[in-house]
Order: sequence, then C-alpha cells, then structure tokens
Amino acid sequence: MSIKKNKNQLIISTIVGVAIAVASYQVIVKLKIENENLKKLTQTSANLPIRKIIYVVAKTDIKKGEKIQADNLATKQFPIEIEGAITDSAKISGLVATKDIKADSPIVENFFKTSDMDIAQSEPQHGFRSVAIRLDVLPPFVKAQTHADIYFPKNAILAQDVRILNILDIPNSSQKYVMLEIRDKDVPIFITALNNDKAVIIQRNRHERTGYKFNSGIAQLPKMPSDAPDNLVEVSDIPQYDIAPSEMPANEVKTKPKQEVPVVKSTIKNEEEIEFISGDKKMIVGAPL
Repeated sequence: MSIKKNKNQLIISTIVGVAIAVASYQVIVKLKIENENLKKLTQTSANLPIRKIIYVVAKTDIKKGEKIQADNLATKQFPIEIEGAITDSAKISGLVATKDIKADSPIVENFFKTSDMDIAQSEPQHGFRSVAIRLDVLPPFVKAQTHADIYFPKNAILAQDVRILNILDIPNSSQKYVMLEIRDKDVPIFITALNNDKAVIIQRNRHERTGYKFNSGIAQLPKMPSDAPDNLVEVSDIPQYDIAPSEMPANEVKTKPKQEVPVVKSTIKNEEEIEFISGDKKMIVGAPL
C-alpha cells in the first residue's frame, strides 16, 4: 500500500515539476524578448536627433517694473517648444516687465503689456515703414505676420508680397488697424492712394513668396487676341517718327484763275428799242411788247 502511495506522489511531483519548468521557461523567454526590444528602443532613441529650439532668456533676474536691457539678454537652447516664448531679443528690448523673470528662464509674451507687445510686433524691418489701413470688415485671411497684395483700382497701384505686421483694435470701434510694411520710398505714393482710393487686400498663397514689389501706374493697353489676323499689329508696335511740321506735305488745292466778268449796261432808247452795252460791244434789241 505504501509503495502505491509513493508512486502516486512521484507522478504528481513529476507533473508539478514539469509545469514549473515550462512556466519558468516561458517567463525567461518573455523577459529575454522584452530585454531585446528595450535595447533596440534605446539604440533607436540614441540615433534620433534631439530637437533644440532657441529662446531668449535673461542673464540675471529681472524684477517686476524693470526695463529690459539688451545687454541683459541672451539665447538658450531648449528641447521643447514653449508657447509664446520670445525668439528675437530686439522685440522686447526696452519693454517693461510686468512679472518677475528668473535668470536662464524663457521669456514669454505675457511678461509684458499687450500694448507694448503690439507696438514691438508692428515694428518694420530696416528700410521699411509701418503704414496703417483702417478696415470696417477684416477678411479672414488677413492675419499678423502673413503676406498679401494691396491694390488701388483708381490709381492703378499694386504692392506685392507685403508683410502684414500686426492687426490692432480701435478703441470704441468695430474697425481694425491693419499694419503694413511698406518700403520707405513708396510711402508717399501709398498714402496718397489711401486718401483718394480704396485699398483692396488680395490673398496670396502662403508658399508663394516673390519678394516685395511696388508698381504705380500699371494700366496697360489690352493685348491683341490670339485669333487676330496676322496682318494686324498692336499700337505699341508701330514705330514713331519725329517729323518737323515744315516737312509734312501740304494738301494742294487747285483754284481756277479769276475771270473778269463783263459789266452789262442797258438803256431804253424808246418804247421799241433797248440798247445793251458790254465793254466795247453794243447791241440794240426790240423792246418786249
């Protein structure tokens, strides 16, 4: 009886041992696979370039109410994108901080007054001026730091690829100021056109950058249609000749020589005869009854 009992225990122990061995093997295989995947992920991450964005920081702490000095600003790389962070130190130089700014911390737009940031953002580049257009209705494509074409129909003036510096609210009004970046030498013509014409803002493809261009008086004669006869030429193709008035042929008018018309005199001699005298000729005819 004891031999049979020991045999059963041996069988059970063997089965349990095999089950434990199989489970252990599966765990070892799973851990090995996870370890290999972790190594691959680590190698892939090491090969990926780290994105670094440069933002403006303060060299030393700046207290609330202090003016930002250019020599107290620096740039620093950050691995993440920070909303509203300043990338150009020139935009905030001279502004007054509305909050405490820690050294080496990214400087963001909400550290300053909104009006000050609007003025800084509206500043044009060297050689250009900021000109404001007052609009009743703002087209949806007109946004700050985008480009558009400005056309004046009456004056035939077209400014191409103009940068929209900023869009400002007008106090107590639904109208908007659209700040445009116009080259300094074009400002007088542009302002004159604003005073006597209505500006039309034309949307551009954001990828179509041709560079700033300013054309005044661009109206031209229409081109000859493609189906016009070959023997016709455009007005602009006709050569111009300078001919002195004395060289122009005068139209000759042929006139007949003046002829002397004889004067006829008549005298009634009597009731039966009338005498006609013309020059040296004389004629006597009978008087009519």
